[in-house]
Formats: sequence, structure tokens, C-alpha cells
Amino acid sequence: MHTYSTHMGQRLMKEPALEYAKSGANPSLSKIEYVRAILQRAEEPISRNALLAVLAKWGHSTNRPSLNAILEFFGDNGMVVEGSKGLIWVPEASPRLLEVIRTGYRL
Repeated sequence: MHTYSTHMGQRLMKEPALEYAKSGANPSLSKIEYVRAILQRAEEPISRNALLAVLAKWGHSTNRPSLNAILEFFGDNGMVVEGSKGLIWVPEASPRLLEVIRTGYRL
């Protein structure tokens, strides 16, 4: 037991560098969930300005750096894509679709 705690202690001595949380851009979990809800409910691509407007309308405004951090996190995890007309939520693929993609015919 002592070896385990010593080993874990060494690994935990230095905190990791944060990927998405930055000074001035550290959104709360509730803000992340509100942005996710907006993106999921949007019937067409939505701009960053429109996202900020909906958040403000709901009484949960945020700053642009925090919104950008949320969108960067979603984008890096394959949950949102940004095109010329705005942002689109990418629904999770079903296991059947993933199997077809893996084993299907390639062009």
C-alpha cells in the first residue's frame, strides 16, 4: 500500500496544464450545458453572435472567450463543426452506423 501511495503521490505532485480553461475563459458547467442545448435545438447553422444572443435572452450571458473555449472543447471532441454558415451540432452516431462506416464499401 505504501508503494502505491508513494507512486501516486509522485504523479500527482505537479498539476497538469489545462487545455481549455484559460484566464478570462473558464466557463461554468451550466454555461457549457446551455450552449450544448442551443446547438442541439438549432434547426440550422447558428453563428457565435446568435449563440451569445440566445444565452443573454435566457439570462445566462457569457463573454466571447468563454464561448470560444466551450466551442473549442466541443469541436475537439467531435460534437460540433463550424462551416461558412455557422456552427452545427454533430449527433452521436449509432453503433449500427459506426459498423457500416467501418466495414462498408469504400469509394
